[in-house]
Amino acid sequence: MWVDMSLPELAQGSEHLVLFDDQTSEVVKITLPGTYGDYYEIIDGRIHQFDSTPAEYLLRMRWWEELFSTAPDPFGMTKSGQIISRQKFIRGDPPKQEEVDQFLVGAGAVAVRQKCWLWKKADHESAMEIWIGDARSDNFVLTPQGMVPIDIRIWGVSIPVADG
Repeated sequence: MWVDMSLPELAQGSEHLVLFDDQTSEVVKITLPGTYGDYYEIIDGRIHQFDSTPAEYLLRMRWWEELFSTAPDPFGMTKSGQIISRQKFIRGDPPKQEEVDQFLVGAGAVAVRQKCWLWKKADHESAMEIWIGDARSDNFVLTPQGMVPIDIRIWGVSIPVADG
């Protein structure tokens, strides 16, 4: 069922229109038309950027929830294919980048290209590395309970098999 609603806009970035639902204290994110984020790979020592598919966008939310328990919940899709998600509004302070970096280290991640806000965490059970991108301080909130990611990119990369 399609519902028309009017919510105040909080922000718009390269990936989402972000609205605020005052009644539920939730942030509503709507992907921009044809935009589902991106991911990066290092090929021949250089970072290459690729567009994510809708399935990869939804998988990102699953990994985000598994790693940090703060992921947006997929809510639906518009007629034009934009993915709608809802996320609890997190009150807190903007952290320093050093605090975000320490949080990621504490979560078991290692820097791939720290100056590019790119991290990874091995998941040996699935033979995948879970990569975390856009891990900039403005995508996190520092609360009395700790650090909370509010807008990060996550994707999987196969763990290279060692020759021998």
